[in-house]
Amino acid sequence: MALHLAVLGIALFWLGVWARVRKGRADTRYRLGTDAPVATDLPRLAVVVPARDEARNIAECITCIRASDHPALEILVFDDGSRDGTGDLARRAGARVVDGGDEPLPPGWKGKPWALHRAVEHVDADWIAFVDADVRLHPGALARVHSYALREGCDLVSGFGRLLMGSFWERVVQPSVGGLIIAGNDLAVVNDPERPDKAIANGQLILVRREAYQSVGGHEAVKDDILDDIGLALAFTARGLRARCLFMRELFSCRMYTGLAELWHGWTKNLFPGMRYRLDLVAVLVVMVVFEFLSPYMIAGYALATVNVPLIATSMVLLALIHGVRAYMDRLFEQELRYGLLQPLGALVLLGLLLDSVRRTRAGNRTWKGRVY
Repeated sequence: MALHLAVLGIALFWLGVWARVRKGRADTRYRLGTDAPVATDLPRLAVVVPARDEARNIAECITCIRASDHPALEILVFDDGSRDGTGDLARRAGARVVDGGDEPLPPGWKGKPWALHRAVEHVDADWIAFVDADVRLHPGALARVHSYALREGCDLVSGFGRLLMGSFWERVVQPSVGGLIIAGNDLAVVNDPERPDKAIANGQLILVRREAYQSVGGHEAVKDDILDDIGLALAFTARGLRARCLFMRELFSCRMYTGLAELWHGWTKNLFPGMRYRLDLVAVLVVMVVFEFLSPYMIAGYALATVNVPLIATSMVLLALIHGVRAYMDRLFEQELRYGLLQPLGALVLLGLLLDSVRRTRAGNRTWKGRVY
C-alpha cells in the first residue's frame, strides 16, 4: 500500500511538472525573441566582455557581437591576466582590448567583479551590456534587449539563452542542473516588483543603465559574491530599481562547459552559493531528487525482483509517464531525446555536485581559473 501511495505521489509531481511547463510556454510576458520590436535612435551601448584564458571562445564571441544590428555599439574586452593569448585574439577579431594585468586581487574581491569594475572605467556610454566570452549572440540580440529595456523602463535586463551541449556528460547532466535552476526561479516571481528579494540575473548577458548601475555601487557592491550576477540584480531591486529576467533562447546561446571535469569544477563553485548557503534547502532538494527522480527506478527494481505483477505494471506506467514528460521538455528545449533515458544518471551526478558544492564551499580556498578564493 505504501509503495502504491509513493507511486501516486511521484506521478502527481511529474504531472505538475508537465502542467507548469505548459503554462510557462503559454505565458509570453517574460519571453524575448527575434520578433521583438526595435526602437529607433537607440542610445550608444558599450559591450564589455571580461576574459581570462578564453582563447577557445573570444574570437567567435567578438565576431558575433560585431555582426549585431545595433546601430551604436562599442566593444571592449577586458583581458584579465590571460596566459593563453586571449588579448591578441580579441584584437585580431576587432575589439578594443584593455590589459588588466595579473596582479593579486585586492582584499575582499572576487575575480570577475574586479575585472568588470575596472572595465567600466574605460567606457562612457549610458548603457552597458556585460557579455561572457562563451556567449554567442544572435545579430538581433543587443538591439532587442536594449529596446525592451527602454520600452519597459528597466534599469537592468538579463535572461536565459539556449544551452549548448557537446559531450556525453554535458547532455546527461546539464538538463538536470538547468532544470533545477529554472524550477527554482519562476519568472513570474523573479520579476514581481513586490518581491525584490527574489530577483535574479544571468551573468552571461546583463544590460544595465549606467546611472542606475553606479547608484547601487556597481560591481563593488557585489565584490565578494561568487554569484555576482544575482547579487547585482538584488542590489538593483533593493534600491527600487527595475530589473527583469527573461527567456531569450532565440537571442543567444552558451556552451558553459566542455566535459565532466569542467562541469564539476564550475557547478560545485556555484550551486551552494546559488541556494544562498542554506543547508535546509539542500536537504529538501536531496530528498526531492531521491524521491522524485531515483525512487521510481528503485520501486521498479523491487517489483521485478519480487515478481509483484500489479506493482510491476504500476511502476512501468509511472516510468512511461516520467519519460514522456522528459521527452516533452527535451523537444521544447531542442535536446536529444535519447539522453532523457539517462535521467537517473543525471540525477545522481546532480546529487554529487550539490553535496560536493556544500563541502567545498564550507572548506573554503576554492580555485577558479588559477585564482584561490
